[in-house]
Amino acid sequence: MSLEPEVIDSNWKQFRSMCEKTGPRAPAIRAMLDELDERLALCPASAKRDFHSAFPGGLVDHSLRVLKNLLVLNSGYGWGLPKQSMIIGALFHDIGKVGFPGKGAEMDFYVPQKDAWRVDKLGEEYTYNDAVAYMTTPDRSVFLMQHYGIQLSADEWLAIKLNDGFVYEPNKQYCLKIGQLVFGVQTADYIATCEESKKGWMPEK
Repeated sequence: MSLEPEVIDSNWKQFRSMCEKTGPRAPAIRAMLDELDERLALCPASAKRDFHSAFPGGLVDHSLRVLKNLLVLNSGYGWGLPKQSMIIGALFHDIGKVGFPGKGAEMDFYVPQKDAWRVDKLGEEYTYNDAVAYMTTPDRSVFLMQHYGIQLSADEWLAIKLNDGFVYEPNKQYCLKIGQLVFGVQTADYIATCEESKKGWMPEK
């Protein structure tokens, strides 16, 4: 799967428009988006075709879907979560996948896979940039927010940090100790990933 250029452009405009609804933090977020710009707009959400949204524009497309799912969960369960927190938690839950701060592509986390065999046989559209410092994606995500001076509440920080859920070993200590925003982002992310995954909701027989 891939996205048409006009869809990528429309998604990016929608992403930026939602970020304007973050109150006093909007200027700092705008500055981050201005610098990352095309790098973020074209960033994939994963590296392999068997995973989800492994194509240009995949991360923004996925993040918008996470926000949509989170808004539905918040409304359906009557959580009353702050809109700013939902926007920040959902749209930036995986922003670390863009890589490190700056405009240059040398700072990207995902880089195109040049080994044709790995592309054809393993479905690896991208590989990881070994030239940048190692961080997990959640750590890089909260680092980026800090770098650009975007202040996070405790729940927002945890929503980004723990978005991979409790199947991830370091997150297990937080199980049953989190607030609705954290649980909501995790759930909205899981639903979106299942929707986008090549395998869909059910395992193949």
